Amino acid sequence: MQGWAVKVIKNDGSEATFPVTPKVIVAFERFHKTGLGKAFTENQKMEHVYWLGWEAERAAGNTVTVFDTWLDGIDAVEVLEGADPLDASPTAT
Repeated sequence: MQGWAVKVIKNDGSEATFPVTPKVIVAFERFHKTGLGKAFTENQKMEHVYWLGWEAERAAGNTVTVFDTWLDGIDAVEVLEGADPLDASPTAT
């Protein structure tokens, strides 16, 4: 899962790309109580993509508001092309 990233596009027109690191992946799995692979194949939700963007931005050292407030300033979060969250994902729980 190394080497993939998300692009956060804010409603003020700014964009930033953040890596999805092991720390972000573990935070996702702990918060959502499911493996990342399972979340993206069996229980797909846009919330998962947005949450990854929020957590990746936070883990990169940016100051972010609480998740629901952060969403108010977001137009989109994209998993970058060629960055497959299912490729070599940890075993789903």
